[in-house]
Amino acid sequence: MDKGKVLLTGSSGLVGTALSELLKSQGYQVGRLLRSDQPGEPYWDIKQHYFALKDFENPDVIIHLAGENIGDGRWTKDKKKKLRDSRILSTQLLVEHFKKVLPPPKLFICASAIGFYGNRGDQKLDENSAAGADFVSQLALDWEESSQGIKEAGTRLVNLRTGIVISEKGGALAKMLPAFKLGLGGKIGSGEQIMSWIDINDMIRAILFIIENENLQGPVNLVSPNPVTNQIFSQLLAKQLNRPCFFPLPEGMVKLLFAEMGKELLLSSTRVNPKKLLDADFVFKYAKLEESFLQQFGGK
Repeated sequence: MDKGKVLLTGSSGLVGTALSELLKSQGYQVGRLLRSDQPGEPYWDIKQHYFALKDFENPDVIIHLAGENIGDGRWTKDKKKKLRDSRILSTQLLVEHFKKVLPPPKLFICASAIGFYGNRGDQKLDENSAAGADFVSQLALDWEESSQGIKEAGTRLVNLRTGIVISEKGGALAKMLPAFKLGLGGKIGSGEQIMSWIDINDMIRAILFIIENENLQGPVNLVSPNPVTNQIFSQLLAKQLNRPCFFPLPEGMVKLLFAEMGKELLLSSTRVNPKKLLDADFVFKYAKLEESFLQQFGGK
């Protein structure tokens, strides 16, 4: 059964790859919007403001996941510009193009992050909570604002405020695994900072759920309903791998090694609730971190 056409950016990334497979299995046609011209696939050049959409000139759904990796390297002035431009300019280009297309897309899903809320300690946060004051908060706020124009065409807009994605294939967890597998893992800083996370399988299921539930719009928190402290996260990961958890990474070392990026990504505390998903009766398969770890690499 053909459920419609989905135009997907960031399709070669961790989430994009898994999401593309799920959507195709559910009857959607998926066009992977690529940066290089390949047979049968839509193509775009952001700097030149150019699209060659081929069979996806009139997609029903656009899912925009593309953006420079925020956890890769120190945040120099040049790096910050790349982080902003890769998000804001690409989103503006999509919005300006597709709000003029007839018929307009029914749904525009744009990535964001729980970094929107900033370092908020143990404060309980939902989609109605205000933005923080950090660099990542302003970045997420500006990214979301750059997508708002699509609503002028009557298109439903959803901004995905995503937490730490749990997958052994990539992202934050994959970076932690080598040290933990060697028995060199441990808490970061005090270990008391709250980590709001989501299993990659629940994440892609939630995006499918959003596509098929027209009442969901605006910011949507993509996180498990059970956040944990960094210390508990580290202990559970070490236990799953049958390794010790004795080697902390002190706060001073984090700041020395990673500077502003370490402070905002590794030491920040953000307790986020997926209120909109829960209110819409979305069911998490891996609501607890132990369950996510077990299905990701149980027995390894």
